[in-house]
Amino acid sequence: MVTVLAPVAVAVALAVLLGRLAHQRLGFVTVVESVSMAPALTPGQRVLTLRAVATRAPRRGDVVVVESTEVGRPVVKRVVGLPGEHVDVGPDGTVVVAGLRLDEPYVVHAGGPPDRSFDVPPGHLLLLGDNRARSSDARSWHSPYVPVGAVLGRVVRPRWRGRGDAPGRGSRSSAAVPSGSPAPPAAQRGAG
Repeated sequence: MVTVLAPVAVAVALAVLLGRLAHQRLGFVTVVESVSMAPALTPGQRVLTLRAVATRAPRRGDVVVVESTEVGRPVVKRVVGLPGEHVDVGPDGTVVVAGLRLDEPYVVHAGGPPDRSFDVPPGHLLLLGDNRARSSDARSWHSPYVPVGAVLGRVVRPRWRGRGDAPGRGSRSSAAVPSGSPAPPAAQRGAG
């Protein structure tokens, strides 16, 4: 009996060890908390996120999970401005980089705060939500630039949806809670 259980115990221990290693080094599951990235990501949706150390440097158009000092928790946003770029955001949410308008087919909810211009400092990114009319992002943040080092990971694809993925639910800022991490207190979930 012991000889039969030993290989099973070793296999289970190895699976647990490999799972923890993958979670710590490669990626994690992010739970989208709001409508700020709709329709690409919806509240309750879970997405696979590759850790920043396990992936390439962020590129324009990437959806990233960042540790936001602005709202005090991780958020999900899209990279629109890279280090050293001049970025103009119009009142309808359109983005112009170095005089060229970005093609952003994922933005279907235009609008938001009045137009602004940004000069992205070295080592920083400019992030916006896809749902420009309902997103708390660089346009309204006190500190609009996010250090590249604050990027926790890059969202690679939708994984599965939870029960709370109905459109229109959630707060103004897409919060991200890495799987296995405690959820933020209810008072923080609506911060934006």
